[in-house]
Amino acid sequence: MKQALRSIWLLSVALGLCLGLATATVSAAVTLDAILSNMDKVGQNLRSMEADIVQKKWTDILSEYDEGEEGQFLFLKENNAIYLRKQITEPTASVLVIKDGKVTFYQPAIKQAQEYKLGNNKDKAEFMLLGFGTNKTALRETYNITDLGEEKLDGKPTYKLELKPKSEKIAAFFVRIVLWVDAERWIPIQQQLVEPTQDHLLIRFSNIRLNPRIPKSEFDVRLPKDVRVIRN
Repeated sequence: MKQALRSIWLLSVALGLCLGLATATVSAAVTLDAILSNMDKVGQNLRSMEADIVQKKWTDILSEYDEGEEGQFLFLKENNAIYLRKQITEPTASVLVIKDGKVTFYQPAIKQAQEYKLGNNKDKAEFMLLGFGTNKTALRETYNITDLGEEKLDGKPTYKLELKPKSEKIAAFFVRIVLWVDAERWIPIQQQLVEPTQDHLLIRFSNIRLNPRIPKSEFDVRLPKDVRVIRN
């Protein structure tokens, strides 16, 4: 009887070790290159996206987040042109659109809109697209990328990647960008955009839909006649 129990115990230990090794092997197999390759595959077929967003701003000197904002995010890629719309609904409505190389930021509460051309410059909002359709070669050329390991967000396994810009031009916007990449869909579900001051914007994406039909008219900004427009 004792020998039988000992055999069962040894078998259990051996099975546990095998399962532990199998888990370790699977985890170890997901290298940084594998993560980027999977993101690349998804990105090659990405034409449009819509998602709900929650974002909050961390002010380093105060060591606190603001009250945060909620809204929707739309993205469309057509004939190599990029269209982007970030619409904040709570607590104060605002709309930011990037279309045809022009940025429009409209604040209905103060009846004001700002317009400016991007030219060869990026807008901070464009960094929200990082990890959505960006190929791994371009990412490696532009950033030093570090795998920070696995982390669960709302119970979902993610791979946490840190991107540090190689160019001073990009670093003037953000010195560090952290992406939490969904381990199943291979798209970011959270971003942290860290400014040179160490202030940062934390953005969470939810209810993500890839390649929905989005008409270009969604990226039109219709301004009422009484809105003051500031053009830079």
